[in-house]
Amino acid sequence: MALFKKLEKQIEGKLYAVGDLHGCYNLLMQKLHDIGFDFEKDHLVSVGDLVDRGPQNLQCIELLSQPWFSAVRGNHEDLCIQGLHNESAKRCHIANGGEWFYMLDGQAMYNIAHTFAELPIAIEVDYKGKRFGFVHGHIEHNNWDTFKNDLNSVIEGRHVADHVMWGRDRFGDWEGTQYSAVENVHAVILGHSVSLQLVKRHNCYFIDTGAVHYGTLTVLDLDLI
Repeated sequence: MALFKKLEKQIEGKLYAVGDLHGCYNLLMQKLHDIGFDFEKDHLVSVGDLVDRGPQNLQCIELLSQPWFSAVRGNHEDLCIQGLHNESAKRCHIANGGEWFYMLDGQAMYNIAHTFAELPIAIEVDYKGKRFGFVHGHIEHNNWDTFKNDLNSVIEGRHVADHVMWGRDRFGDWEGTQYSAVENVHAVILGHSVSLQLVKRHNCYFIDTGAVHYGTLTVLDLDLI
């Protein structure tokens, strides 16, 4: 599976992004109802971490079969993939809300891990003349096109894709001095780092507002940024 995906679907309605779900399927459905989401015309892009910690993991995985829904791979999807064959990753996963996964039968675990392995690390969507990028945790580059080209690379001993799923450096740049706006993209939407409200770093928007922790799920209308 390619690490980068460009959404070729023509969006007839509106484009939205949603923060980390972590098994909070009912919360998502209520939120979409509240905003009047049109399941025939609108499209929702998840910034990853569909599973773990919450109660409705299988329902959240089933979202991936819906034509109105897309998702990047988060670190919790990565834990499912790695935990299938790596004991250390399995222990880490269980310690971080993944015990549900290991209660499934082997075939179900394999199928879920395979589905997650097919997810891209980054998604790009052209919408109303603007380019939007979606990743889970971090983007080291300040140029979207350079970032796309480097996704398969190893930098300082670490795969760029791993840093994207697991890193928090840009979120933690409170002074806004280590990184600048990401060029060649209107905005980059990320999750992973929990905050009580949306956090903006230049043209990067962090939208994990703690659905499973606080019951606060952000669904961002991309017309508004």
